[in-house]
Amino acid sequence: MLIAHRGDKTRQPENTIAAFEAAHNLGACAIQCDIRFSADGIPWCFHEDSLHIPGNDQSQVFHSLRDSQLHHQSINRFIELVDWASCHRHLDWFIGISPANIAATGFVTAVKKLMELMRSENESFALLTADCRSLRAARNMGWHRVALEINSVSRCLSADIVTLAPEYLLIRDSQVECDELPPGPWQWVVYEINSTEEAVLWRKRGAHHILTGNLPLLMRSREASDVYGF
Repeated sequence: MLIAHRGDKTRQPENTIAAFEAAHNLGACAIQCDIRFSADGIPWCFHEDSLHIPGNDQSQVFHSLRDSQLHHQSINRFIELVDWASCHRHLDWFIGISPANIAATGFVTAVKKLMELMRSENESFALLTADCRSLRAARNMGWHRVALEINSVSRCLSADIVTLAPEYLLIRDSQVECDELPPGPWQWVVYEINSTEEAVLWRKRGAHHILTGNLPLLMRSREASDVYGF
């Protein structure tokens, strides 16, 4: 499975409906999207912790901005993503929430709001974060699939991860300290892979999925297609 990192960001602004549409048109199986919450508690599709508002000299912390300020920016609310996803039910989604966002919003509050907005689409969404305790809480609240980001392969053997048994483990390619990714009750996602050679190599090293920022290149690759079956 090739996962489009924030959509097709080579042709459209990342984390936007336009980028998701472009990734879908290229044949992506899944899309990763980052979420940030406004001061009004509304989730938006956005990656950075701050945003520059025209007319201000400095960028402002995202969670300090009101929805009235964000409506004028070229970004989409999470509910717009859900509405779009409801028309493309074959797609899987990885919804990323950063530790900073969790601290600012409160994890329980954030998860409840996302689950409320997802409605019947919730089985298509995997919650992605680097905090194991937050994912455990999400499971207890009824979130079906979770994805844990780790910074070392050896950490997958820890008791907290083994007992959580996330559906996915995400790791940056430069942080893999072994020749092969060990098997487990999860599937490995390696990021960010942007060349055919790397994609083929990581499949041999045990990656089940590739998170890529260059979806057009890999979708055109016969070698990657032979390995990942798309």
